[in-house]
Amino acid sequence: MKKVQLVIFLLTVLVKISAQNDSLFHNANNSYEQGDYEAALNIYSEIINAGFESPDLYYNMGNSAFRSNSIGLAILYFEKCLKMDPSHEDAGHNLEFVSKYRVDTFEEVPELFIRSWTSAFVRLLPEKTWSMMAIISFVILLGSILVYLFSRRLTLKKSGFFTAILAIVVFTITMTSALSKHRSIVVPPDGIILAPSVVVKSSPSESGTDLFILHEGTDVRVNEEVSGWHNVRVVDGREGWIRAVDFESI
Repeated sequence: MKKVQLVIFLLTVLVKISAQNDSLFHNANNSYEQGDYEAALNIYSEIINAGFESPDLYYNMGNSAFRSNSIGLAILYFEKCLKMDPSHEDAGHNLEFVSKYRVDTFEEVPELFIRSWTSAFVRLLPEKTWSMMAIISFVILLGSILVYLFSRRLTLKKSGFFTAILAIVVFTITMTSALSKHRSIVVPPDGIILAPSVVVKSSPSESGTDLFILHEGTDVRVNEEVSGWHNVRVVDGREGWIRAVDFESI
């Protein structure tokens, strides 16, 4: 009886939280439609702080940030939207448009073809889709093995054998992609500069030598962290140290 009461209580709490977030989302949309973009962005942020996120939520936050003249935040939220849903066309178009307002332009150092192709392939689908495909291919693999082992007909044995080989290949690809996607979410490798300008240092301290300057909206690859400082690298290959408060991970 106590277990039933606990389940009912948890369901009630979840329903109330969902209703509260729906109300916040509605209020934020109203603020946006009325032209109060900063208020809309603040309300959307409340939903994120409550532990809820979605591609459309980040998309709306990107639009609100751009309307508030926060280029860095707009780029960040559009990137977050596309990270959750790479097929979100509106976010892709808006990101391309907003990126034109970046101050920094760098000549990208070309990377190995296989590495860039692999990264692009993993970004094609969300983590959940890769995981579901991996589970399905694993189930097919098990079924094919059973057909191969227990079938008495030669044609079924051959079908089971070749299907198992194909399922192994598909499972390996999808599982690797799912793990790579999950790792990029848990430990985001990229970030966006949010401060108007940042002096990149040669060491993780204010006494470090000034190397170069980055501006709001610039993409950086985030490496190690030392005492509130992060080592970052830009697309042209240069790297150095900036404070954690000057950027946010995608």
